[in-house]
Amino acid sequence: MGIAALLKQTALRLPDKVAIEFEEQRVTFNEIQLNANKAANALNSIGIAKGDRVAQYLPNCLELVYSLMGNFKNGSIIVPMNISFKEQEIHHILSDSGAKAVVTDMERLAVLKKVIPKLPELKHIILIDGNEQNTHNFHEITKNAADKEPDTIIKDEDNSIIFYTSGTTGKPKGAVLNQVNLTSNIKALAQAWKWTEDDVLLLTLPLYHIHGIGVALCGSLFVGNFVILKKKFAAEEVFEAMQKRKVTMFMGVPTMYFKLLEVEGLGKYDTSSMRLFVSGSAPLSRELFHKLKKAFGKEILERAGMSESMMNFSNPYDGERIPGSVGPCLPGVKVRIVDQNYSDVSVGTEGEILIKGPNVFSGYWHKPNYNKHAFKDGWFATGDIGKIDDKGYVYIVGRSKDVIKSGGINIYPREIEDVIESMPQVKECAVVGVPDKEFGESVKAYVVLNQGSKLTEDEVIDYCKEKLASFKKPKFVEFVDALPKNSMGKILKEELRKKHKGK
Repeated sequence: MGIAALLKQTALRLPDKVAIEFEEQRVTFNEIQLNANKAANALNSIGIAKGDRVAQYLPNCLELVYSLMGNFKNGSIIVPMNISFKEQEIHHILSDSGAKAVVTDMERLAVLKKVIPKLPELKHIILIDGNEQNTHNFHEITKNAADKEPDTIIKDEDNSIIFYTSGTTGKPKGAVLNQVNLTSNIKALAQAWKWTEDDVLLLTLPLYHIHGIGVALCGSLFVGNFVILKKKFAAEEVFEAMQKRKVTMFMGVPTMYFKLLEVEGLGKYDTSSMRLFVSGSAPLSRELFHKLKKAFGKEILERAGMSESMMNFSNPYDGERIPGSVGPCLPGVKVRIVDQNYSDVSVGTEGEILIKGPNVFSGYWHKPNYNKHAFKDGWFATGDIGKIDDKGYVYIVGRSKDVIKSGGINIYPREIEDVIESMPQVKECAVVGVPDKEFGESVKAYVVLNQGSKLTEDEVIDYCKEKLASFKKPKFVEFVDALPKNSMGKILKEELRKKHKGK
């Protein structure tokens, strides 16, 4: 059963319930269902059929919701694009995916115009807020479209969405998820988080990322809860909404949680209605976990997933939430930790994380040779290095490409980052390997201090020497105002390595 079928079920069950509030607009589940039908039929009318790729290049808005659901209904494949992407980035994604259409707005049309001549397969530009020559207006083409369910037959194995990876190794690759990859994971999350139609979800995540689209939006349209959708994240507005609207769920990334802690007088806000704070998309440090618990009186639930599989692990809703761990496997997901020969390692031993389950994709878009190496006997090799404890909790210590090899010894950056971030003066840090003529690589730490705090390079190194084996201590420490991150809060370590080379 696909996403469109899940939405239809919810609309039949809760037709008049308000599903989403965006700015001054409130729409019911039935209205979303009918508008999605219109969007699907409008796409059919301009020649967008099952299997065609449709890129979404929009900020959070209701038109984006209708368009996404319309794609699911007519069988076209969604290609979400980060709204901050510029010419080179969107050209790669549109070209690689072979997108036939893109849904966007006037603001981003200016960027698109620069690449349209280079994209012969791109036939349609659909604007939500204007009219230009050789474009369609979303409201005009959907206004007269039928609101009946389209005739397209959607099968479980049909591709539904292509998430382009962060591109940490070369250009971004398109991870293709089918209908069951999405729906199986949504159902697992609803079970794991005791997610019900009584919940009120504050959604400030962007709807171009798997966390925002796959988990928050599609999960809500399946469960039937009320969503307060915001165009973007603003820390004070989050607290105001929690207090005023009696929010019960919030999904964020560590960067958002840092900003929430910086709100002046945050203790004045009543957040007692909140039952669940979720963090993902980037590691949550132990230090931040404890600061948030002190501030909110609740433990953050950390989970972990990836573009290739939706969510894989989650700390339990009921039970122990261990800081530094992403928790056990979600229902239906299996995990192995293996050595370089792909043999299982013992409990507590670090190795590469392999996963298998109905949520795991079958391969990258048009990358047959790469896909041969991405899977080992049916298990997806994630490229993450981690370990499992005797309780079944998974710990991710870094990416395999981020492992620092110094003097023939593997050093895992996350262990050093945890130690440095435990210093009261430190807000956050990132550890990378830098070239070393004698040892191959040396450890370098980039450190962001809390406002008004002071530290020296020697103080950081000495502190690490007290807490860790001497070979793990940083050889270099550089203090920076901020760490380079992508829009979902993942630290761009490649930029830090380049920064060191540039010195």
